[in-house]
Amino acid sequence: MPVRQATEDDQTQMSKLAAEAFFDDELFGDVIHPHRKEYPEDTYLYWLARLRQGWSDPNNYFFVSTAQSANGEGEQIAAWAQFLRKSKSAKKETAPPDVSDLPPNRAASKEREDILERQYEYIAHEWSGSRAECWDIIWLATSPAHQGRGHGRALVEWVVEKATQEQVPSSVISAKGKDGFYNKMGYTIPTGKAWEPETNPLYGLVEGGQFWWRESHLKSAESASK
Repeated sequence: MPVRQATEDDQTQMSKLAAEAFFDDELFGDVIHPHRKEYPEDTYLYWLARLRQGWSDPNNYFFVSTAQSANGEGEQIAAWAQFLRKSKSAKKETAPPDVSDLPPNRAASKEREDILERQYEYIAHEWSGSRAECWDIIWLATSPAHQGRGHGRALVEWVVEKATQEQVPSSVISAKGKDGFYNKMGYTIPTGKAWEPETNPLYGLVEGGQFWWRESHLKSAESASK
């Protein structure tokens, strides 16, 4: 699968792809966008704002997997991913961009649109100690029209290779029904749930959200020491 680094010109197409991919997702659909059926064209605004903000952090890496356009001319984005290289020494070099120029997202719940930002303090401990240095899969979105064709796998293989090269673990929070996919990619160490504990604003709202870790670097390091 052709995989390349995303550009800022891809942001709108990426955000619309994610809006389509997660339209009926329990978190991004039911919880965050309860009015999506009334305003289906607004849901991409959620993703566009977060793409712009993520772009300002040099520790984020955005990649797309592409396919030939339906008319046979040029390419179209079939899937995209955001990977974050977490590190104790990582620093943001630029301030997040102003997204106030975007129109209101009428499909979103005003009380829950920022629920992931508010939830982070309850899960930040996952990336500490021996797991403070790692690669984290922030988002992975595949167009419904291209699911099952290896695009998501091709993107995850990129971050798996990076983690292996750097001899650090890799993490992901899987959406409901996606555990099996990540297990096949080597993410087989479960830790907590992204909605724990009871004080977490996500508690009781979703069923998915399992933390998975891939730590094959430990085995390779052990083999090298023998």
